[in-house]
Amino acid sequence: MDEEQIKAVLTKLIADEIGTAPGEIDEQASFMRLGVSSVQALKIVNRLRKELDMDINPVALFEFKTIEDISGYLAEAFD
Repeated sequence: MDEEQIKAVLTKLIADEIGTAPGEIDEQASFMRLGVSSVQALKIVNRLRKELDMDINPVALFEFKTIEDISGYLAEAFD
């Protein structure tokens, strides 16, 4: 899965979790600015693990603070 595909998956998961449309999500905004709580972040990581079939440390959403950042990181790890 490439970076753009990961961005799309992650954007949808975040939009679902915070109750908005994927098109309303700014990929360069921090998760905090998007309104993602720590509990929601854990739910998103768990769903992302299943979607990508990959082990993702929940801390990643706090280390990589935007969709763009974490998508790039995960795309590299996915190779």
